[in-house]
This record gives sequence, C-alpha cells and structure tokens, in this order.
Amino acid sequence: MVKTAVPYRPSVWFVTVFFMFFGRGILNASWTSRGPEVRDMLDVSIADMGVIATVFAAGAIIGVLFSGRIVEQYGSRTLAVGTYILMPLSLIGAALGLQAGSVVITAIALFFFGIPFGAADFGANIEASELDRASEKSKLPMLHGGYSIGVLVGALITSLLILVAVPVGVQLVVTALVVGGWVLYRVSGLPAHHGKHPDHASDEPRVRIAQTPAGRRRTILVSIIAFIFVFAEGAAAVFIPLALAEAGRSPAEAAFAYTLYSLGMAFARVVGGKVVDRIGRRAVVLYSAIVCAVGVGIFALAPYAPVEYIGGLLWGLGGSLSIAMSVSAVSDNKATLTKAQSTLWIWVYFANLGVGPVLGGISIITGIFGSFLVPVVMLAGAAVLSSVTRPDPEVAK
Repeated sequence: MVKTAVPYRPSVWFVTVFFMFFGRGILNASWTSRGPEVRDMLDVSIADMGVIATVFAAGAIIGVLFSGRIVEQYGSRTLAVGTYILMPLSLIGAALGLQAGSVVITAIALFFFGIPFGAADFGANIEASELDRASEKSKLPMLHGGYSIGVLVGALITSLLILVAVPVGVQLVVTALVVGGWVLYRVSGLPAHHGKHPDHASDEPRVRIAQTPAGRRRTILVSIIAFIFVFAEGAAAVFIPLALAEAGRSPAEAAFAYTLYSLGMAFARVVGGKVVDRIGRRAVVLYSAIVCAVGVGIFALAPYAPVEYIGGLLWGLGGSLSIAMSVSAVSDNKATLTKAQSTLWIWVYFANLGVGPVLGGISIITGIFGSFLVPVVMLAGAAVLSSVTRPDPEVAK
C-alpha cells in the first residue's frame, strides 16, 4: 500500500517558523533583561559583561559556520530539533554558573548557548525566506516579529519577576524548560526535506552553484547593512539595562526601558509586511536607519534628562525591519540562497561578537553613553548603502 504524503499547510508552516523565532527571543531576553543582577552576582564590570557577551557571539558564529552544510544535507528539521535541545540545556548551565558565582562556568555555558542560538537563527531564516517566496505578501517582517515578540514577552515577564523578587536562576531554568519544550514540539513536525539541497534525492554529485562577482559584491554590501543593524540591536540588548543602572535608574526602570525598546521592535515587525509591500525594501532600510540613529542619539542623553523611554522606543522601531530586508535581499536568487545567507549570518554574528568589546572598551574612555555615538555613525552608513537592497538585477535579467 502506497502511503500518501500529507501536504504541509502554509498556515501551519507560518506558525512553526514564527515560534522558531519567538523561542530564541524569549530565551535571550530572559538572560539579557537581568544584566544588572548578573553583573552583581558575578561581581564584574560593564567592560567584563561586554567580554561575556562576546563569548556568546563567538559560539553563535561557530553555529552559523556549520549550519549551511547541515541544512543542505539533513534538512531544516534536523537542525531545528538539535538547537532546541541544546539551547535550553546551555541556559540552565548558565543559571548554575550564576548560582555558583563563577564567571568561567557562566561564560562556558553562554558559549555553548551561542552555538545552537546562531544555528537556530540560520535555520529559521532559511524556512522564513522559503515561506516568504511562496507567499504573495511579504511574510519576513512578521516572522522576524516572532523574535521581537519573544524578546518583549521575556522583558515584560522579567520586569514582573524582578518586582516580586523571583531569583534569576529560577526564571532561567523554568523558561528554558517550558519554551524549549514547546518549540521542540513545533519544529519536530517540519517536513524532512525542507532546506535540503535540490539534488538530495538523487545519486548525482551535489554541485553548489557559485555566485557571480557582482552577486558576491551585492551579498557583501547587504551583509554590511545587516551587520550595522545587528550591532545596534546588540548594543541595545547588552547595554540598555546596564547603562541605565549606571545612570542611577532602578533595575525595574532599566528593564522597563528595554521592554519599550522591544515593544518598538515587535510593533514595527507586526505591521512591517504592509509597509514593505507599499514602499519597498530600499525605502524601508533608508527610513529605518534614520529613525534608529535618532533613537540611539536620544537615549544617549539619558544621564542629563529622562528621555530613555522615548529613545529606547525609537531605537526599537528603527532597528526592527532592516535585518529582515537584508535576508530578503540576499535570498532573491534561490540558486545561491544557502551560500548568500551563510555569508550574511557570519557578518551578523561578527557584529554580535564585536559589540561587547567595542562599546565596552570605548566606555572605559567616554563612559557607556558616549560610546553610543558608534552605532549612530554606523547607521548613517547604512542609510547611504540602502539602495543595494533593491531587487537583485541578475535575477531580474
């Protein structure tokens, strides 16, 4: 008897990919929103926290480097299942490191948290770009919104747990088990062939289609834009709570500012698909760079005036859509999608790798708020480069 395959419905596909993003968001926010408490428990400086963030980003780069081959050979489902087993376990390890007051144990756990985190990001974006291409309307902003909504939910929960004095370790362990278990259940239903090389069912040798010189140049320029926006996003995740604690705000006030940043991110991504369909990728990247730069600039004035909430909100609104636009731009050519996305995500996680030591190091000289001039200048550069996100001319030909 021949078994008939059940079609994977687009609605189910959308929900699963959404939770692939959501899960990473809430797991990450549960850690970053409690930055001031983590610093106190480990008894380290802001610069040291930047180094710890760099260890996490180094693990994520390693995860991205291997993900392309894994997806092509074994499919997105295999990668997703593996990452949503390893991420919760590593976060629990970080919680144990905090309880022991050990910088070394915590840093090692975050390194191993970073590896599946980067791999999960890559796998989710492969699924998201394929779903986006199969849809008449732009789906990437809303799918990326899953990450922002996860960050927002994680930040809101953290704010409430801080108020009722729930320990950091308890929050991390419970979140890891509940969120990790749910997303693991969702991704286990992905079709086995998703993401595999087009010739995966053939006995013929698999040939990876090379990008043209113009295609490689375009991919690198788009990746630079993604690098800039991820640098700005990483600066927010690592330094908004820490900077406000340095300025004398309470842990709850600092967490609320990060919540508003996350709210801006989530709102823009939820409505972003309609905006992209209306004005196009290039205009979205241009306006986003301007709004994000203004938000970071306003936030940098927080030591002198209570402007951190409006600055954080604009920072999130402006930083919300351009990463999705970068993923969409490098995915125009389906034949080179995996290679192009591998390049982009390596750039992305080098941004995460650099944000901690760069801003942490500069903060030693200028103070943390003075170091925010760096992402402002970089965002001006992203505005200049925005035209490269127009539809790929090679595909058009």
